[in-house]
Amino acid sequence: MTSFLWPIGTILRVAFYPLLLLGVSVGDAAEAIQDTGDAPAAIAETPQANATVPVKPVAAANATPSSTAAASKLSDASEVEETPWDFSPYKVLVWVVSSDPDVDAKTIREPLQTFLDRDFSAIWRMDVANAPPAVANAAQRNLDAMTFESITASDPVVAVKRDHADAVRLRVAANVGEIIKDVYATPGRIEEVQRRAAEIGNESIEGIQAKLRSVDGDAIAVSKKWEDPATEALLVSRGMALLLEKPEAKIITMPLSGLVIEAIDSYDKIFVVRVEKKVAPFKVSVVELDTLMRHFGPVATQSFLETSEMPVAIGGAMVQAFAPVLRIENAGQKNAEGRLRAGGLILDDTSPAMIHVGDVLEPMTRKNDRNGNPIQIGPIDWAYLLVTEQEGPIMKMDFHAGRAGGLQGRSNKRTFRMALRVRSFGKSTLLRLHAQKDPDFPLIGYEIYDRNLESGEMAFVGRTDWNGRLTIDATDSPLHLLYVKNGGAVLARLPIVPGFKPRVVADLSGDDMRLQAEAYIRGVQNAIIDLVAIRELLAARVRLRLRNGEMDEARDLLFALREQPTHERISEDMDKKLTAFLNDPGAKNPNQRRKIDEMFSQTQDLLSKQITPAKVRALEEDVIAATKNGGRLPPEKKDDDTVSAVDTTKASK
Repeated sequence: MTSFLWPIGTILRVAFYPLLLLGVSVGDAAEAIQDTGDAPAAIAETPQANATVPVKPVAAANATPSSTAAASKLSDASEVEETPWDFSPYKVLVWVVSSDPDVDAKTIREPLQTFLDRDFSAIWRMDVANAPPAVANAAQRNLDAMTFESITASDPVVAVKRDHADAVRLRVAANVGEIIKDVYATPGRIEEVQRRAAEIGNESIEGIQAKLRSVDGDAIAVSKKWEDPATEALLVSRGMALLLEKPEAKIITMPLSGLVIEAIDSYDKIFVVRVEKKVAPFKVSVVELDTLMRHFGPVATQSFLETSEMPVAIGGAMVQAFAPVLRIENAGQKNAEGRLRAGGLILDDTSPAMIHVGDVLEPMTRKNDRNGNPIQIGPIDWAYLLVTEQEGPIMKMDFHAGRAGGLQGRSNKRTFRMALRVRSFGKSTLLRLHAQKDPDFPLIGYEIYDRNLESGEMAFVGRTDWNGRLTIDATDSPLHLLYVKNGGAVLARLPIVPGFKPRVVADLSGDDMRLQAEAYIRGVQNAIIDLVAIRELLAARVRLRLRNGEMDEARDLLFALREQPTHERISEDMDKKLTAFLNDPGAKNPNQRRKIDEMFSQTQDLLSKQITPAKVRALEEDVIAATKNGGRLPPEKKDDDTVSAVDTTKASK
């Protein structure tokens, strides 16, 4: 057996041999592996059950330039793999926000970890830190309104013009240092960036330091340099870079300390914890950020009376706010199948990280460009997944959506399809309907029906008010499938979880114009029926007067018949009305226009069959015949066949 044992030196040389070919020293490679060991998992969608989570190397805040370079070479050499998806624990960061100086990450870290270990010891790898200033300010203002853009807006970035000749080659900070000649910024911004770069031992800022050029004035003065055709790049905040236009800015992140975007790239979940201790009972508010989808969940709250209870309150709110993640592996038009993150590590069915039959999930998608930046990201509008079957970490679900598609599509390394469990804390949700692309045009009086998911029965919920609103109350069944009707026509299907969101808005193609057209057409059709009856009555009276020799009265009745609306007159009026309906701004929807056109076409056919000039011409011929016959209509000639038939009948009797 000993002949098969390799010396440890030989094993190390074999392990690091591919790296030596790339010019990476064994020391740098080992250091890079240590630095990237806690890097976030880039969750690629794969159909295999044992699919692994590829690591995205991210330079740590205290990484040295040599270790960062080594990590970069490692990522180019081969794809480092971690444990499979269903055995991969979540990387969790807790950001603490409080105006009380006694409440910070240091004071709550240990007791909070102790409390959460009961449920998440094997499922979470958690860090606790004080929130960056930008995050703290946003959380203190309004925790419910936090967005990815608002918390990353203050991060310094390099904004490069997208029409730059080398825009395709400009992907990372080092490319800026190699290609761009001048990067303009305010003196204060340059000083800040230099300080934050020095904190991680990267004084050159990947070569950007030598390209920085100071501009007199404030950030507005710097932004005006963007209009200069000679300007290649600016050093500004991410928020300002997003506002630059003509051309748009390509955003390049620099290796600096304290970047919010770096934390987002390094963890799977970030919990923003706000502690308020001004008035008893004290309050803890927690919101979860799913970093892959850059999506904030609903705010969970807990109260406490004593400082010793604070870790328990924080932990309880975090458990409420936590949304387990499901990777969607197979998706059809009406169903889907997914695998639960860390599902193989969950031993207790009551774990907060578990998903059960009957749970509702919110599906989300993310599509990246070649640089890993999202070009499409976030929840699918008006769509939910309902878990119907569970087999360990595998979940089978029904897909309920307001429109077709959504989950289906090609699977590749740049596309991620996930679902987060819905956390519903409210008692109701306010639904508002407005016309498509016109929020100021509420859909008033539209009927809302709730369809039972099991029986299919429809129950009337109510009608929208003067502002197109209707409150939907939560029930024992979390998912409701609402149908919007107007004038008997179904306009939309809206899946909704009452209490999950305080307010939801649906922009629909309003059906009011179709209803107006339908009302007009019904009036025209009724008028045609009345006109047919009047014409028949007048024709009968004309013939009766002619048979009685009353020529003057017969001519008066014939004149009255001629004065009735003709086919040409009614048809011309309908054509004008149809043009007015189709040109109305409220009839832009193709489906609505088609229905209006069909109603008018059917009515035109009815008009052509029922209102013809033949009846008037026949009466005019009768008047001429009566005049020739001495003022009396001659008796009608009986058909010989009819007489023969009558005689045959009489003969048989």
